[in-house]
Amino acid sequence: MPLFVMAVVGCGFFTWAVFLNLGRNAQRRAWFVWSAVYAALMVAFCVLEAVSGSSLTDLAADLAPIPFAVAWFGGIVHLSVVSKDATRRIQQVRRGPDGTPVLIAARERIKKRKKGRRLAAKDPVLAREVGVGRPDLPGTQDFGLVDVNHASPEALCTLPGITPQIAERIEETRQSIGLFTSAEDLCATLDLPPNLTDELREHAVFL
Repeated sequence: MPLFVMAVVGCGFFTWAVFLNLGRNAQRRAWFVWSAVYAALMVAFCVLEAVSGSSLTDLAADLAPIPFAVAWFGGIVHLSVVSKDATRRIQQVRRGPDGTPVLIAARERIKKRKKGRRLAAKDPVLAREVGVGRPDLPGTQDFGLVDVNHASPEALCTLPGITPQIAERIEETRQSIGLFTSAEDLCATLDLPPNLTDELREHAVFL
């Protein structure tokens, strides 16, 4: 209802924001596209209005109401048509404790881990300095990763498939043999199940 009111009283200027919000909350790409369409209509209206004072732009003055009307009245009709579908889709989108859609939160975590892995590969010294893979250290930026070569056993246990017993073996191996170079090296050295390799590659770094 608040979004519908925004579309009505916003005179078309906020229709794009209404559909952007619907697209985000319902996880529907088509509504992101419509958001861009309505934004483009209002930009067109503003441009036509800005140039309509010129003697050479009588046509602009005649055309300006068209995108305005489509964005306002068309947007209201459009919103009325999709409102039930939007409500159903929004209710189906799972949300975390903070209200963020679970899918969006998952994508952000994946993006964050990718950024951390790129930093670790490009500049390991800087990565260690900022705390990539060190959730066990306060004030660091771990990027949602765990550094197998330096993190505490407690932090290692947050990795997929890593039990307290395996974490102890990792720590013993680090001290007696040396550091691990990759998820493949970790699994081979400790004789871990091969299916753990991909999951560890996603969540672990080796600095």
